[in-house]
Formats: sequence, structure tokens, C-alpha cells
Amino acid sequence: MESLGEKFKTARNTRGSTIEQVARDTHIAKHFIAALEEEDFSLFHGDTYVLGFIRNYADYIGLESAEMVNLYKNFKIQEQPPPIKELLYKKPSRTWLAVLIIVLLGCLGGGGFYLYREGLLFTPALNSHEAPPPPLPVVSPQQYDFSGEAPFERTFIAGDEVVLQRGGQRYTFSISSIESSVSLLAPLESMSLNEGEEAYARIPSGEGLIKIVCLGIDLTASPSRAVLNFAPYAEAAGVSGGEDGPAPADAAEAEPVSSSATGSTNTPSRVKPSRTLREAARPEPFMLEIEFRGYCLFRYRADNQNREERYFRSGETFRIDVRREIRLWYSNGASLRARVAGTEINLGKPGEVGAVMLHWTQEDGGARTYRLELAPMY
Repeated sequence: MESLGEKFKTARNTRGSTIEQVARDTHIAKHFIAALEEEDFSLFHGDTYVLGFIRNYADYIGLESAEMVNLYKNFKIQEQPPPIKELLYKKPSRTWLAVLIIVLLGCLGGGGFYLYREGLLFTPALNSHEAPPPPLPVVSPQQYDFSGEAPFERTFIAGDEVVLQRGGQRYTFSISSIESSVSLLAPLESMSLNEGEEAYARIPSGEGLIKIVCLGIDLTASPSRAVLNFAPYAEAAGVSGGEDGPAPADAAEAEPVSSSATGSTNTPSRVKPSRTLREAARPEPFMLEIEFRGYCLFRYRADNQNREERYFRSGETFRIDVRREIRLWYSNGASLRARVAGTEINLGKPGEVGAVMLHWTQEDGGARTYRLELAPMY
């Protein structure tokens, strides 16, 4: 029977995936993936983190997460030495001791009742000079300095702050809350990190990005805690970041390029034209259908409702009725086969992270004609 690490490694090789590719798709650091395959659990901060990474990796690679968790638990049981002495040594019977305790308790109870009935039982007053019990320790939020030159990792609670000093300025990263995910307020944006995920935060001075990795979340502690790693991103000078990671390194040297899309980009190679899918006298509801041909992290926001996010595997489908507008974010453009109003649309190349908007827009010049348009977002 294959062990946990062998199952992970076999499934990954069968898919033809590298550890680097798995790390990009799942946002789990490469050394954690390698540790799972080698069954080196000493790198993790505890069972809570190990189980979270096992479930995420199993869902991605196409294995049953419950089965992989059971394999890990069996592995931990096998590591513990068997209780040989307890199995071989039979403890003597202590029935006589139990009988003696019952008799003593009966005597004490009877004596106490007699003293109480006769008024001989009293309760001594507390010594007013006796010191009160020590108070329970209070965990208060702290502020930590981060040089920005080397990685900085520690366990945080809600309210903690990490202060980056760069160029004579101080930039604060605040941990807002720790629940099923960590909510973090960076100098220019807010972000949410699940266990094992990473994100890139921009610095107002334009001096690069800070890579933030959530290594684990412990909700059993009081207060809840999270292990975060802050590190400078070496290739990030002069580029924009965010949830989709850093942009190409040549962005700072390119001239700004504008388009009819939402937002703008400094990289000409990222510019894509808008595409008209249909025309009508007035906006009409339309259906978006997507068939997934590979593993993909997919987010969408339809008609200004709450943004939704989930992972899709090959063979799964997504269908939604849209009244006016829908925005899409995806981690692998080639894994999506999309159709809108009967028209098939191309959303990108293999491994391409993309963001597009499908919406009704009116023709310029005040004409009473509306276009259903596919437009990129930057």
C-alpha cells in the first residue's frame, strides 16, 4: 500500500506537473509541497497546518482528501512506540481500596451532618490579608519592525502591526482579523489570505513589492493566531502587484498604453482589444457558460453582487444568468472554454492569469444601440 508521500508524488507525476507548477496553482510554498511528498512533517508548525496543506494538495491533485488525512493519522500512530509495559504487566486489583474510600466518605458525610445539625459546624472567615490569586495573562497586540531586506516570520494575533522602514518612510501592515482566513490591511490595499496562500503588497514609494505568505492559522488558541512570512520580492522593482501576483519586470520601462478596457497597463504586450459579441436596441439578460478543461482558481462578480470564488477541476462546468454585467478573474486562461449568447470566446493562453468584463455598453454619439462587449481589465 502506498504511503501518503508516495500517493502525492505518483499523482503529480501522472498529471505531468512539477512542484513549481503545483506551487503556482495552489499558492502553497514549494518547500511545503516537497515536505509532504517526502513525509518530512518537521517543517510544519503543527497538525493543524499539516492537515490544511494535505486537504488543499489532495483536492488539487485529484485525490480524496479524507483518505489522505487518514493516511497521515495512521503515519503519526505508527511513529509512537507501543505500550509494551502496559500490555505485559497486569495491574493488581484495587477493589479493597475502592471499598475503603466508600466507607471513609460515608463516615465523613455522617459526621458532617451531625455537626451541622448540632450547630457545631462553622465556616472560618477569609483572611483579609491573604493575597488574591494572580490574574490571567493578557495577550495584547504588538508592533514589529521589518527591515525589508530579509524575510520576517512570526506568529501574529489580530491587532498586531508590522512596520516597514524604507526610504525614510514607515509603512504599516495591520492584521485586522484572524478567522478562517487572515484579513490584512497593507499600505495601498486590503487583502485576505487563506492557509497556504501568498499575496503581493505594493509600497507607495514604488520601490517594489512585499510578498506575504500565510503559513498557518490556529483557531483553537485564544486569541486566534496566524503564522505569516513577510519577504521582499526581488523582481518587483517598479511593477504593480496585488492578488494575481507581480506584473512583468519590464513594466517600469514601458510607456503607458491606454485602451477602452477597465483600467490601464504599462506593458504593451498585455493590451488586448475589446470584442463586440452582439448588438441590441436595449440591454438584455444573457447566459455565460464555462466548461473547465483543467484546474483553475475562478472568481466572478455578477451585477454588482458579492464576489464569489472557488476552485474548478477538469470536466466541471459553470453556468450563470447575467442581467447587465459580470467580471471574471481566472488563474489559467486555457483551462476555460466559455460561451456567451451562443458565441464561443477565448479567455487566454495556458498558464495566463486574466481578468475580463462582459457588459452592455451604449454606442458613442448617443445612438440607441447597445453592444454586449468583452473587455479586458487591468
